[in-house]
Amino acid sequence: MAQFWGNQMLRFGGNTFLIILSSRLNPMRKNHNSKKIKYTAWFLGALVVAIFLFGFGIYTYQWQSKGAYYIARVVPYPALLVDWEFVPLYRYLNDLSALTSYWDFQRDNTRVLLGIPDEKEIRERLVHKLITEQVVAMWARKHGITVSDQELYVEWNRLKEAPEGEKEISQFLDSAYGWTDSQYIQRVLAPFLLQQKVKNALIQEFGKSDEDLEQETLSLYVLASEDGADFSKLAKEYSYDSSTSSRGGDLGYFGRGTLDPVLEQAIFSMNIGEVSKPVKSSFGYHILKLDDLLYDDSGVAVQARAKHILVRGFDFEEWIEEQKRGLSVFRLVR
Repeated sequence: MAQFWGNQMLRFGGNTFLIILSSRLNPMRKNHNSKKIKYTAWFLGALVVAIFLFGFGIYTYQWQSKGAYYIARVVPYPALLVDWEFVPLYRYLNDLSALTSYWDFQRDNTRVLLGIPDEKEIRERLVHKLITEQVVAMWARKHGITVSDQELYVEWNRLKEAPEGEKEISQFLDSAYGWTDSQYIQRVLAPFLLQQKVKNALIQEFGKSDEDLEQETLSLYVLASEDGADFSKLAKEYSYDSSTSSRGGDLGYFGRGTLDPVLEQAIFSMNIGEVSKPVKSSFGYHILKLDDLLYDDSGVAVQARAKHILVRGFDFEEWIEEQKRGLSVFRLVR
């Protein structure tokens, strides 16, 4: 019996000790947890402020250092909002750095300065490019179109087989763009192949076959070559060239080496007033009419004035612009 009560006393005493110890430790734990919460709150607050200030610097002062790029890789700042889809800032900064480097490379290594864009124009071109890529990517995703690693590998190997060779291509990418091979593949080859796939799919869906285009052009040629035919009126009504159709297809005066070589050869071999049979160029099918020729002192025709009617299939660039008009685009970078 004595042993029993002794055990009970030990248990009671042990429990009492634990209760007392717990009562002493609980305030310490609460104090420790309170400090931990306070430090965490301070840290999160400082982090939010830092993210805000950094974003303010990028969007307001157009920071584009490597540090800005690496931070933008971690923090998902948007550069553009295209139909409520983000175009990430790090992609914009990476491409901007590459394009700026390329034009600096051109300026330093060529004597031709005309046509080299300034910083503002580079940014505008880049924004246009990124919106176009987003339009293509959205349409491709909707229609299940992708570019596989194998397709990228095949295209990259095809480029490496060029006379310059892989080493010179890699050196050029590094010198001109500051890019590695893999960066070029991801930022140029992949979007290019996806765009080609989307373009081919759209042509199959909305375009006309070469046979259809050729037949349409032949029909227009018959109309344009009739006696008394008004070529300008036909061009206004039927030409797909929006830049000249409003002027009756008038190309104005131009010298040799200005137009597509196929068109130039056809025009300078015609007689004034003659209407050509359909001529195929990289733009589509053309019907040409020569209005005038100017000669140099030796009697060689050096300038011509002509009109044309252009017949072509699906216009991908026009489709892109049409898609853009139907999208909401919010631009965060200047």
